[in-house]
Amino acid sequence: MAAVRKPVTNFLADSFYITLFDILQGLMLSLLLLVFLTALFSPTVKRSKTWFIFMGSVIEWCASYLILIGQQIGSPPPVALCTIQSAGIYSSNPFVTSAAFALVFELFIKLKAALNRTGPMSVKWSWGLVIFPVVVYVIVFIWVIAVGISHPGLVEVDGTHMFCHITVSQEIGLAQPFVVSATVTLLAEILVVVFSVWTNIILFNHKRNTGEFLSENSSPFSMSAFIRRNALMTALTTVGIIPQLPGLELRLDGDANVYFSTIWNSNGGNSFCAPELNAHDHVTRIFFEFGFA
Repeated sequence: MAAVRKPVTNFLADSFYITLFDILQGLMLSLLLLVFLTALFSPTVKRSKTWFIFMGSVIEWCASYLILIGQQIGSPPPVALCTIQSAGIYSSNPFVTSAAFALVFELFIKLKAALNRTGPMSVKWSWGLVIFPVVVYVIVFIWVIAVGISHPGLVEVDGTHMFCHITVSQEIGLAQPFVVSATVTLLAEILVVVFSVWTNIILFNHKRNTGEFLSENSSPFSMSAFIRRNALMTALTTVGIIPQLPGLELRLDGDANVYFSTIWNSNGGNSFCAPELNAHDHVTRIFFEFGFA
């Protein structure tokens, strides 16, 4: 079975950071699964379907980085396994952000229903919000698999040996996997911010006109929990679209460099499109994300 190319790096430094990376990623996955399963099987804990799909998307994000465990050091992994991991990683960010949008949009609809005294969301709308993130995930996943199959020479382990990615190539053009992933992610993030801000405006306009927020008794959901979740989702998503790292310097034409750099910055420097980050950068990113697990 064909194996991917593996860059030459410092074995001792990489082995330490790889182990730390895997431990933190595995710990995040375990904690998220514990929260997910508790909500799923507990008779007293009630969560919406969009909450479950959002938590599931983050669980998938964690799991995708662990596919290569046991093959990160030593002989290069098979191209097929590396392609599957690349597809999982590239599609995980759009999955998470589209699931976050579904959750925020459901909160928005529930708030409008509470203010207008209308009935609950229809079953079609409810399931549509659950299916939407899954469809986004599947489309991006299939696209990356197709790119990996048609260009197996571009599939490789990144310089830190932590996970696989697909290198940028003129053969693919602007439809690079990281560009497709980052573009969909950015669009979903913008929608999250728009509906979060819109929801807050409606909520505070209601308070200004009536002198009070919706009461817990008349609201179909906990108002205090609603405010906390909406504020947290807005803050974290806004952080995600603030430029944090310099753009990628790709060996393409000038227009492509500008486009890729814009996508990179707009996506907050997420690791799925950062093949040249060093091991310390990836572990630092996990520590930051671990705080929100």
